[in-house]
Amino acid sequence: MKSPAMTHAPGRGADRPVCSRVEATYQRLKRDIMEGIYTPRQRLIETEVAPILGVSRATLRAALIRLQHEGFVEIQPNRGAQVRAFSVEEATRILQVREVLEGLAAGLAADKATAAQLAELHDIVVEMDHTLTADDLLGHLPLVGRFHQHVIEMAGNEFIEQFLSMLRAPLIRHQFRVILVPGRKDESLAEHRAILTYLEQRDATGAERAMRQHIAALRHSLQQASHLPIA
Repeated sequence: MKSPAMTHAPGRGADRPVCSRVEATYQRLKRDIMEGIYTPRQRLIETEVAPILGVSRATLRAALIRLQHEGFVEIQPNRGAQVRAFSVEEATRILQVREVLEGLAAGLAADKATAAQLAELHDIVVEMDHTLTADDLLGHLPLVGRFHQHVIEMAGNEFIEQFLSMLRAPLIRHQFRVILVPGRKDESLAEHRAILTYLEQRDATGAERAMRQHIAALRHSLQQASHLPIA
């Protein structure tokens, strides 16, 4: 129910829905970019994207500016916005940072995770196994993202979450080729299982080490993937 302040103070009340629309648009676009709905170097034409999202061009523009600040899009004069494409070298350097931060997050999560959170993480790993068995890579990759996001949330440190939210975009362009590196699918599943095991054992040192080893292996696979032909 609306408060009297929102009903009788149109200046303040009008700002809140706008902020909410911008936030919702930002979150939707960010998710779509991370899930590959909008691909690297794809132009985000305001007259096309705004109707799809059901928002005004001004709202969309505000969300795009925020996404530019986080490195998800590039806005060029007279050309508009496009999804940013990171080079292998850029993605590799960013993965070095992710290795440290996600390792820290895993260590914290081992101490702070609830039984319910661990059960949910276990279910994700089971789903990951099923998708790989079915050779469903398009279904598998979002699960990997969910696994990492859950660990970050379990850590309960908003600063880690904020920093890592800006470091997830670089691999989007490369993730499908990375998973096609020979042997990588099985290795990745085993690495996620190891992380889960340490979390369930409340072993902070083991969880941090396992996560760092996983990101390091991902970085190595990225280098290998850069030599594979584009599918």
